[in-house]
Amino acid sequence: MDARLANDNGDNSTKNADSAENTTTKTSSAGPKERSSIAAGAPSLSKTETVLCGATAGVVSRFVIAPLDVVKIRLQMQTQRKDLSTVLGRGSTGNGEAGVKGPLVRPKYRGMFSGMVMIVREEGIKGLWKGNMAAEYLYLTYSGIQFLVYSQTKLLLAKTAKMSAEKAALIKDSAAATTKIPGATATVAAPLSAVSVIASSSAIQSFIAGANAGIVATACTYPFDLLRTRFAIQRDVKVYTGIIQACRHIFKQDGIPGFYRGMSPALIQVIPYMGIMFGSYDTLKHLTAWMKNKANLASHSSSSSSSKAPSATISSEGSTKSMGQVLLGLEDLLCGALSGVISKTGVYPLDMVRKRLQIQGSEQQKINASVFSPQSVKVEALPATVWKCMVHIARREGYLALYKGLLPGLLKAAPASATTFLVFSQAGTYIEKWRKPKS
Repeated sequence: MDARLANDNGDNSTKNADSAENTTTKTSSAGPKERSSIAAGAPSLSKTETVLCGATAGVVSRFVIAPLDVVKIRLQMQTQRKDLSTVLGRGSTGNGEAGVKGPLVRPKYRGMFSGMVMIVREEGIKGLWKGNMAAEYLYLTYSGIQFLVYSQTKLLLAKTAKMSAEKAALIKDSAAATTKIPGATATVAAPLSAVSVIASSSAIQSFIAGANAGIVATACTYPFDLLRTRFAIQRDVKVYTGIIQACRHIFKQDGIPGFYRGMSPALIQVIPYMGIMFGSYDTLKHLTAWMKNKANLASHSSSSSSSKAPSATISSEGSTKSMGQVLLGLEDLLCGALSGVISKTGVYPLDMVRKRLQIQGSEQQKINASVFSPQSVKVEALPATVWKCMVHIARREGYLALYKGLLPGLLKAAPASATTFLVFSQAGTYIEKWRKPKS
């Protein structure tokens, strides 16, 4: 079913980009159109519906993964040295200075589970959802913009591929009629043919569209990301009491640039992160479609139902559609989870640098210095460039410090991506069902 619908989506993508209204009419007259993959750009949804589904998916996924996000940020803020010797408990260099031997200084939050227990014990269960309001605003706007830009970019690439192929064909025809020089036609049409092949590749479309969506969404919503981090590390002394008060405080202290601390690694991170996530998701969806076609599941159900009586056929089709929606949901869940883990692991050091830069120079860094850093170590300003910042952290805290909080980060990435893709898919399905056909 997925392979057949993917081909239909590719053929109709240009028409759907021209008019959401025409798309709705065609979809309604031909019957409800099932979506096989979010990676196909959800062509049966209008721009407004895409933003609505994406925003809903972001809000739900954020609430689900909030506790893991809080403990991940707390682990990332700790400056105790972490390398193979400290992980194995052989304990030297516990104060964060490379090459200095001494008693091992244990960090306050030693792991994901113990960190969550300590947060609940000291700050209550609400402590696991600190900064959730700013994060909800972040995910609400980020996911809506992300899915909108992603779908529109894929449609643009599909249009580009079609136009390049048509121009290449015209050049070949005209060149063949006007010149007899061998190879001249191929030389003229080769660049356009290459553009058509590249732009029509599903994997390349997903990577480019995902990277573009991540850049635009990150640039538009970054202040919410910074606020989320600042709120998440607050403990007993509260510098920020609300989003409006926090915005005023940051603006008064650092001006507009204060809202964009650490944005460079965020933008560098989001290109491979979103590209790998959507690209791996699209690849996994095509893999599952290939596996289903290999087993002839869809063709077997359709051929067996066609030979039954009309009443039995209607009942069989209803049960088949219900089972298909369940399987599609599980498919989106699994593929989304795996794509989140793959992409998060690849860019995690950049996420580490971004979190450190987001709190640099803030009052919270000074107030919580004794919690996140050994008392014998002076908190130093991090280098401005991303690469130098990574080297600085690796030298002072060990190379494994770039992966502090990786476990909750991965556990967060899987349900976050799975929930996002699942909720987006189901929300789109409900919208398609509720959409009334035009008379």
